[in-house]
Amino acid sequence: MKMSNSFFYTRREFPKDECTISSKLLIKSGFIYKNSNGIYSYTPIGYKTIRNIENIIRGELNKNRSYEVFLPSLINNDGFEFTLKEKIFDKELYSLKDRNNKSFTLCPSSEEIFIDLAKQKIQSYKDLHFSLYQLSNKFRDEMHAEYGLIRKKEFNIMEGYSFDVDEGGLEVSYDKMFLAFKNIFNKVGLDTLIVESDEIDCLESEEFQVLSEYGDNKIAKCSVCTYASILEDASSNLIYTRRDIAPKKKELIYTPNVRTIKELSNYLNIFPNAILKSIICKIDGKYKMILLKGNSELNVKKLMKIFKTSRIEVPSASDLEKMGTAIGYIGPVNCTMDIIADNEVKNMYNFICGSNKKNYHYKNVNYGVDFKIQMFADLKLFDKDSLCPKCKNKCNILKGIEVGQIFKYGKYYSKLFNLSYTNEVNKKEYVSMGSYRIGVDRILASIVENNYDDKGIIWPMNVAPYKVAIIVYNVNDRELTKYATNLYEKLLNLGIETIIDDRKESIGVKFNDMDLIGVPIRITVGKTFNDGVVELKLRKENRTRIVKISRLIEAVQSIIEKNKIDIY
Repeated sequence: MKMSNSFFYTRREFPKDECTISSKLLIKSGFIYKNSNGIYSYTPIGYKTIRNIENIIRGELNKNRSYEVFLPSLINNDGFEFTLKEKIFDKELYSLKDRNNKSFTLCPSSEEIFIDLAKQKIQSYKDLHFSLYQLSNKFRDEMHAEYGLIRKKEFNIMEGYSFDVDEGGLEVSYDKMFLAFKNIFNKVGLDTLIVESDEIDCLESEEFQVLSEYGDNKIAKCSVCTYASILEDASSNLIYTRRDIAPKKKELIYTPNVRTIKELSNYLNIFPNAILKSIICKIDGKYKMILLKGNSELNVKKLMKIFKTSRIEVPSASDLEKMGTAIGYIGPVNCTMDIIADNEVKNMYNFICGSNKKNYHYKNVNYGVDFKIQMFADLKLFDKDSLCPKCKNKCNILKGIEVGQIFKYGKYYSKLFNLSYTNEVNKKEYVSMGSYRIGVDRILASIVENNYDDKGIIWPMNVAPYKVAIIVYNVNDRELTKYATNLYEKLLNLGIETIIDDRKESIGVKFNDMDLIGVPIRITVGKTFNDGVVELKLRKENRTRIVKISRLIEAVQSIIEKNKIDIY
């Protein structure tokens, strides 16, 4: 690319309406342009970088004998069972109607379409195994679009599916794809953490997370063993055990305008873990009381799994009044609804709780004496005080960006959409499916989040849109321009992606722009040219090398080979 006649621009200032460093740098360096919250355009240099990532993904999946397809993102709702998508994605779905008043949905994922295509081939067990994938845009009305490329509303994703006769075949497909994902992330220069993920209606799932200060996911990672889990899916060992202490007599105490755990803790001068937190939830239309320690938070996802439903609501203040209680004073004493308590409540005694009467709480309350609990379960959100479920040591809570996820769906989707085959004895069986997803935009953002300095982006060699930038110190000097142009053409002929900065700008502007966009190798053709040498600098190094013109191409090839990982 010759910069003097190309679509290239950079900004001098960071955008003020972005919170992640990746979005700030990619906008400032001219890789992306923000259309609106969660919606971005890729410029030529940005799209070239995305294509480099896509080609790495394609190369690894094709090597894995997975076949690329291109399927629509617009689905006619009449042709598919959409209750599941509505259940999972809810308000994130984009729905519309055509001129004939038929309902359509912009896909957040494409299980139905892949299965519909697979049905065209699968008749008997002889038609299995195979694997399909596509790289395409998907759509979700993201609530947290402030995360930039990490939470786009229209996002670029690799979505793949494997189809096998049984779970044994699925295991093989899953393991092969796991290794393919590891290779892909290695080749784009990302160090990923494998994290357990407990998905509903899924036999097993693992996420590939890149640790980042601006990550949108929270991860519990053991400080001793290999345990790592998405925070919402993490379970913990109990820290304390119940001591044999005699229960005291329950007392009603006056707590005027004291509603929150923090206010109650300060008012009574006690620790929050001596207070019982009571929450009323409407689960599948029935009210139930949930109990936790005062310093714990309810994990709604765990509650959904226990009751196998997503229909969980919190009643309004007026609803609570009709029940005879009020916000801030809810408690289990004399409660007529079922009570479900977190496991940690087992070890509480003589605690404080709401009295269901405004401005009053009870103290010295004990379960089994003052009220009954119908069920104990792991309900709390994993926190800094939780212990590793495997080795009982402390865990660190980290932030991460999910760049990929793999699922063992088993026969769940094939039963839902009637994807079957006949086995060796002509009996109907359901196909065992796996699902595999990589966020292309998320990879781009993760690379930048972990590869930048105060000057700009530092691209890994495999991903960089251009490997070499040639800067002409003085474009009015014919000898310099002629040599730089010849060098540019030689590098292109060798298959080395190169740009030449032949703009009529100061050398300072040229250096700043090349550092900002992160080209790995910078060659400056300038004052030393008449001595038969040029300056060569690597973006990730501070020092400048002096290289003989006669050995320059050899030096460039050597640097590229040392700094890239073989793609195929």
